[in-house]
Amino acid sequence: MENKLHIGVITSCSGRWPRELPEKRLRLYGDWCRKNLGDTKVCVFEKIVGSQAELLEAVEIFRKSAVDLVIQIIGAFTGDDICCGIYEQLRVPVILWAPKEDAWDRDERMYANGLCCASMNGASLRRLQAPHYIVYGNCDDTKATDKIRKIVRAYSAVHALRGTTFGLFGYRPTAFYNCASDEVLLRKTFGIRLEETELKVLFDQMKEIPEEEVTKEEQHVMSLWDTSLMPPGHLENHCRLYLALKKIYPALGYAYSTIKCWPEMGNAKTQPCAVLGRLADEGIHITCEGDVDAGITAYLEHVLTGKVTFIADLINLSEEENTVTFWHCGNGAPSLHDKEDGVVLADHPLAGQGSAFWCSLKSGVVTAARFSNIDGQYRLFLLPGTAVPTKRNTRGCMVNVKTNTPVTTLVDHIEETGMSHHYALVWSDIAEDLRMIAGILGIPVVEL
Repeated sequence: MENKLHIGVITSCSGRWPRELPEKRLRLYGDWCRKNLGDTKVCVFEKIVGSQAELLEAVEIFRKSAVDLVIQIIGAFTGDDICCGIYEQLRVPVILWAPKEDAWDRDERMYANGLCCASMNGASLRRLQAPHYIVYGNCDDTKATDKIRKIVRAYSAVHALRGTTFGLFGYRPTAFYNCASDEVLLRKTFGIRLEETELKVLFDQMKEIPEEEVTKEEQHVMSLWDTSLMPPGHLENHCRLYLALKKIYPALGYAYSTIKCWPEMGNAKTQPCAVLGRLADEGIHITCEGDVDAGITAYLEHVLTGKVTFIADLINLSEEENTVTFWHCGNGAPSLHDKEDGVVLADHPLAGQGSAFWCSLKSGVVTAARFSNIDGQYRLFLLPGTAVPTKRNTRGCMVNVKTNTPVTTLVDHIEETGMSHHYALVWSDIAEDLRMIAGILGIPVVEL
């Protein structure tokens, strides 16, 4: 099923303005939009729009194309009727793109007056409470085109959430109230529906995996990692769970999911930390401890970047280095491992009831974030930073992150804002993208 963002593109010009420049912009900017807006479907209206008849013709085509967003290229000065008509007819956001003026001749008339037009049109859209953006610059101007791409990327991410299914394997662990979720608020805010698969389904599937498949997988795992610290039977359980999830997951239709990884899985000696890390690198994303809100954040991070994420606790601060330590039981995907510091596939680091990676994670720019439901309203918590080379000093997966925020104030921020204990980390600078998405969804942003 196609889930691409559909974008309509028009070039506008009021009747008293010469058409040569708008016609040129129609061709140039229409081609740019077709070629440079990522994995979207672009519908360019191939006429200049300046009258109500032309507007209605464009609207009809855009309606048939089910556009989610319209880019209005200011071919030359245009009255407010065109942009307002787009919004009133289609109820979609409008990007007003005003190219810079061509070189002027002091004895010639003004050719476009695009910046003034975009300001006027934007003010009218604001009065209609219509979502809109103003972009000023040419299609060879990196600052302008980066803004266009960022807006489109944000709307594409929001569009990708709508109607998708987030899976629950079980509920939340015992006494982890912050991992509970409000299904109705999730659907209202993000357009995501929740569906559940009982843990028993996993346990039953694990039993059905043939012995020869398990043996083959055990040999494969031992060829990749040091498993000497795993207690008897734990590697078999690791392999059975890994193979069981790979077998059943495709049929469930989950875009992303989370799992109640203890106490039941621990009681069965199969806590899944390392399994979750391995599967993430294979495109099966299951976050831990039944934390839906952290999982939704990780899902958005993945949609924006295509990269795997890491769900973690913030466990320590270093005032000297101005770093925070993110740690979790052992769920870091192998693609995130810092092999220089050594990697072990071992028992669960705390409970001793499953499999987990013990390692540090790689360096690089990171964005730590979380959407949290507080008093019936989602908030986006953001903590951008840079992961620095880290020496593992306890069992599990860990990485130190240098932040812009003085760490001496961080605990106070957490106390004041009600930030939960799980963060979703992605190795990419997407703080601005997440802020834009939060704005689209009407979610306040909390900078930690």
